[in-house]
Amino acid sequence: MLGLVRVLTTEDEKVLQEHSKVMKKKYGIASISRCIPDQPNGIHSEETEKLAVPKIEKLVKDMIENDHVTAITISCAADPAVDLCRETTDVPVFGAGEVGAYAAVMVNRKIGVLGITPHVPPKIATILGDRLVAHAYPEGVRKTTDLMEEKAVGKAIEAAQSLINQGATCILFACTGFSTIGLKEELVKHVEVPIIDLVQAQAIAYSLIILKGGDYFEPTYI
Repeated sequence: MLGLVRVLTTEDEKVLQEHSKVMKKKYGIASISRCIPDQPNGIHSEETEKLAVPKIEKLVKDMIENDHVTAITISCAADPAVDLCRETTDVPVFGAGEVGAYAAVMVNRKIGVLGITPHVPPKIATILGDRLVAHAYPEGVRKTTDLMEEKAVGKAIEAAQSLINQGATCILFACTGFSTIGLKEELVKHVEVPIIDLVQAQAIAYSLIILKGGDYFEPTYI
């Protein structure tokens, strides 16, 4: 069973389970979603990431002990606390940003990153290297909850098109909230380049560490 850590605090069960729902529907992967407390706007700055790290560490330990998950994914493009949790747990731990970035470099060399902050998450930027050709974010969107606004999808589509105009031939999402609003399903109607969705990338990463019969092995991290 995959444990899925959400860094957006929510009491809306539909929102909380959205990433688990996508994994189950598209890949048949069963997962348990839990969210950290007291961060209703998620992670959108260095300050909010620092606040989230100890909460993530605690939640990861709780999920391993109480939910008996056999792998953990931190469903955030910034990959907060991923390295720390790898050092303190005995199960595979990965993050949305890193697995999405690795997926992108496997399929393309001119990658545009679509996020919600002025800067590309550091781990994503490091993995992409010189394959990163452009970065954009929707006008007026600076935190995950902004994506729930009525015009957010349209603005995200405009930002994605700007990446293509700058030479990108692949789009990598740098926010898992894009999955929550179903952006990829809308974006494929407007652009004809590969699109890497971070929730789907996490599901694929998990599928690579499962062996038939329910056995697990510790992956080698690149």
